[in-house]
Amino acid sequence: MTEDYRLLAAVIAAHPNREVVGRTRLQKTMKLLQSLGLGTKFSYSIHFYGPYSEDLQAGLTLLEALGLAKEEQRQKQDGDGVYYVEKAGKAADPKLAEKFQKPIDLMAGTDQIVLELAATYQTFREEHNGHEEALDRLRHKKGNKCDHGNEKKALELLTKLGLKAA
Repeated sequence: MTEDYRLLAAVIAAHPNREVVGRTRLQKTMKLLQSLGLGTKFSYSIHFYGPYSEDLQAGLTLLEALGLAKEEQRQKQDGDGVYYVEKAGKAADPKLAEKFQKPIDLMAGTDQIVLELAATYQTFREEHNGHEEALDRLRHKKGNKCDHGNEKKALELLTKLGLKAA
């Protein structure tokens, strides 16, 4: 198994209760960890919810086949919609992601929209856009998700993570 998939399983295992609620959350968390130097090489492109990696999604399927992760569907408490939960199998070793535990904990406690905005902005910056251009693209792409202080919180999250947010 490649190192990318072992690290993916380790990141899931390093989350509270060894689970990440939502595919979107996992995609954005992995993107930001990769930006911080996690040794994965998943390729990302911009989709509706921001950066998305087909490689990462395929990796989850592989991890499930190997018993290192499990995807479950759960109803929301109000009975509306479905959450997808990626849960690490017992064999997944969270120690592989130990260096990244603080950023994982920070992102695990972050609102999903804020995480989505942060990962999208970071992707625009990595495409060699300056701060203002990245913000303009973020606002154009995400619209009212940037409202209610979410944009500011996303930039603050990036700063807390040690990523350039200005």
